[in-house]
Amino acid sequence: MKRNLILAFSVVFTFFLVSCEKEKNSEVIIDFQSLNLEANSYWNGSDGSGGKKIGIATFANTFNDWGGGFTSWTGFAFSNITDIATQGMANQYSAMVSENQVSTNVYSVAYCMGNTTHITFDWLVEPTEVDVTNSTYAYFSMLNGDLYSKKFGGVNGTDPDWFLLTIEGYNGTNLTNSVEFYLADFRFASSAQDYIVKKWTRINLSSLGSVNKIVFKLTSSDSGEYGMNTPSYVAIDKIKFIQN
Repeated sequence: MKRNLILAFSVVFTFFLVSCEKEKNSEVIIDFQSLNLEANSYWNGSDGSGGKKIGIATFANTFNDWGGGFTSWTGFAFSNITDIATQGMANQYSAMVSENQVSTNVYSVAYCMGNTTHITFDWLVEPTEVDVTNSTYAYFSMLNGDLYSKKFGGVNGTDPDWFLLTIEGYNGTNLTNSVEFYLADFRFASSAQDYIVKKWTRINLSSLGSVNKIVFKLTSSDSGEYGMNTPSYVAIDKIKFIQN
């Protein structure tokens, strides 16, 4: 009887270990669909929650109500807005994609105040990939110029402008590695090669290694005395990682 109990316990305990190991090393995809936004809407932190937690990932957000109808936000917002035509800051919650990529799926738009924002994880993970594109606001600002930002390429289309996303991984306070992706690049010898990203594009993050924080950093050739003139926005979706 005692031997049978020991054997049964051993089987259950082994199953428990195998199950935990499978869950621990499984790939996780954060695609934001669990947020269940109303049609053509967004969340920007106006509920004062100070961020949004999805699974083991926490997306930074700061919302300020200055009174008199004036508000501001930084960090991550979440949206299912499909407006890829309206220019200007009024359309800051939209991802710029080609017409055949437009959908009502929820995605994130990051506003990088001070040019950075971040995602933290409850424990170490190994990021594998993420989809990114420009926000509609930043896209048209670079394409046509606006009150604060120049038209990329300049009057003759030959200015070597660029808009760079750098994704950094951190294990505690230690930088593990970084990945660079140009959201716009006008540095080519032939202007025919110049581009501004306007479709979801997958970035490989496997070189970041084991991290508990991912930092998104934006820099631009269009910068001045007071910092970057290009709108500091990037849209992201489908963050994939392996749980350690």
